[in-house]
This record gives sequence, structure tokens and C-alpha cells, in this order.
Amino acid sequence: MMAYGVSAAVNSGLFEQVIVSSDDPEIGRVAKWYGAEFIERPPELASDTAKSIDAVTHVLRTLAEREQRPDYLCQIFPNCPLVTSADVVAHGKLFREGNRSFQISVVTYRCVYPEWAMVTDAEGCGHWALGKEFIGRSQDCARTFCPSGAVWWARCADLLAQNTFYGSPFHLAEMDANRGVDIDDEEDLRLSELLVLGLTKRDGRSPLETPAQESYFSR
Repeated sequence: MMAYGVSAAVNSGLFEQVIVSSDDPEIGRVAKWYGAEFIERPPELASDTAKSIDAVTHVLRTLAEREQRPDYLCQIFPNCPLVTSADVVAHGKLFREGNRSFQISVVTYRCVYPEWAMVTDAEGCGHWALGKEFIGRSQDCARTFCPSGAVWWARCADLLAQNTFYGSPFHLAEMDANRGVDIDDEEDLRLSELLVLGLTKRDGRSPLETPAQESYFSR
């Protein structure tokens, strides 16, 4: 799955370096196979509770130790395999031309309205998650967005100073909701597989970025 995000970055032609951070040497070998550099992540940044921003700042500190200080960076999460080099290029253009400090890729909420979100208690009773004051007609609801980990841009100095991609101010960059899916569990994976099949049938070609190399696992 990581191969598609790495390939989107490599094929975009925008970057002097494409870097994969992980504590797993096997992931490092896969990253190098598809054209990325590997920076080993320390164990404390590889736990289930570790934050992705800490992995990013670790990469920047590692580069600084090598006397490399990039002005900008783009983060592509490996669990967003439908991201393409065209997304990276388009969002990079928005970021640069808008002279932005932080930019988050987002997708629209489709068929559901966050204002109508509900939770249940131990007895199964429903409650409005955001409160009754947000409830209204669906046609009156504002167009809302959900972050996708596909393409996040930031100025490195601002990122280090604020230690977040949601810095002040951050901007949104919308992408095709069919390709902005984040895979966090088995259900997300099944949905992604359906999206790939549907988009392939609709467009006559696979929506997945084509890696420059054959599959690492078919060698």
C-alpha cells in the first residue's frame, strides 16, 4: 500500500528528496525499492500512541544534523493509497501560489451531515453529539469537509515552531472524495477496493498511481 504514496511523490517531480520514516527495516527496504530514502524512526515514535507530527519533526531534525534544511515539506500518509501525483502537483501549486504556511487535504462529507451526528449511552439511548442547537434541515447545512491524510503541505520553519500541521493559519485543499479515503480498519480497506473497481470501470483505467518499479514482492 505504501508504494502508491511513494510513487505519487516520486512521479510528481516536485521533490529533491522523498523520505519514508519507520522503525521497520523491511519497510525501509520497500521504500528504497520504490525510490525513497529511509530514515529509521526511534522506538518511542513508533508506538500505537505516538503522534505523526513527532515522526515528521524527527525527520527534520535528522536532516538538520546533515546540514539539510528544506523550506517546505509534503506529508503523504501510507494509508491513503488512492492519492496520485496529479493530486500532489495540484495541491503543491495551491500551496505555493497562495503563499500558505499549512495546507490540509480534505474531502466533502457525502450523504451524511456532521451536524446530525449521534452517540449512544450504555442503555442504547441516542444523544446529539454536537447538541440540539446544530440540528436543522439538511438543505440548510453548510458544506463541510473532513481531513484526508493524502497530501499535507507545510513550511518547515512554521511547522517546527507550532508543532502541528493545523497551525495558524491552516488552509484546506479539496480533493476527489473517491480517492481521499483513509484506510484505518478492515472496513475502510474493503471500501477502497470497491472504489478502485468502480473508478476503473468508470474511467477505463486504474485510479492507482503507477510505480516506476515492478512490485517489490514479485521479485
